[in-house]
Amino acid sequence: MSNSCDDPDALRHLSFEISLQDLALRDPELAPRLAASVRAHEERLAALLAGRPHHGTALTPRQAQRLATALRALLVGLSQGVVLGLAAAPGDYFAATARALIAPDVLGPA
Repeated sequence: MSNSCDDPDALRHLSFEISLQDLALRDPELAPRLAASVRAHEERLAALLAGRPHHGTALTPRQAQRLATALRALLVGLSQGVVLGLAAAPGDYFAATARALIAPDVLGPA
């Protein structure tokens, strides 16, 4: 994720994403389509995470979905902060914060 923040076009990409979100907020037809796209990406990530071992047990589909949602929110927020110059976040910081999300309070019960 930090590599994409270092991309010379990162600011242009962020501007596009924010413009798309702005349009979705004002267009009743676009909003559900954008939400469905985000949801589909989260579902694909959750499918990749489900069943992976964590502290001797496998992540349940529900835990994987919670983790995917938290990861998306974390990475989007961090990358926006880096692109906007609000934060300096090297790649290892992205990884460390992502690992922090496997806490029981975030994953929830199996």
